[in-house]
Amino acid sequence: MRGLTKITKLFMSKINYDEVPGCYLHCIKADCKMADHCLRQLAMQNLPSNLTAVTILNPQLTQTGEGCEYYRDDKPQVYGKGFKNMQKKMLPDEYQTFMYRLQGKFGRNPYFERRKGAQLCSPSDIKQIEDALKAIGHEELKFDAYVEKLNWND
Repeated sequence: MRGLTKITKLFMSKINYDEVPGCYLHCIKADCKMADHCLRQLAMQNLPSNLTAVTILNPQLTQTGEGCEYYRDDKPQVYGKGFKNMQKKMLPDEYQTFMYRLQGKFGRNPYFERRKGAQLCSPSDIKQIEDALKAIGHEELKFDAYVEKLNWND
């Protein structure tokens, strides 16, 4: 029966703890109304027994229920993967303006990692890229691919 409980818990889990970023802030308020959909509480609920220590939010700073500034929704969000094809549809001067604007936001190497798809573009990255596209008059351009995943940090 004990093994069955472990299997049931594994299938009921909404997250894979291996995907939780290092030093992620966990929340210990299991009585919160939002706990079933908060990544911080779900990380706590799925904490592996082999971890000696984890980072926990100060319970005095968190609120139970709506309005908690540390709440992280467990609904998967859309990430952009690569935008090399955008360059093909821009004039050289447009691309240079676009590239320099985004390198100013992300840095040189992180810009190229995002462009080639080695690093996914988070929802906030997508917004910055869309703003850069709008500034050069190319609002219609799309990412090379899109991926849905949990948004741990954005």
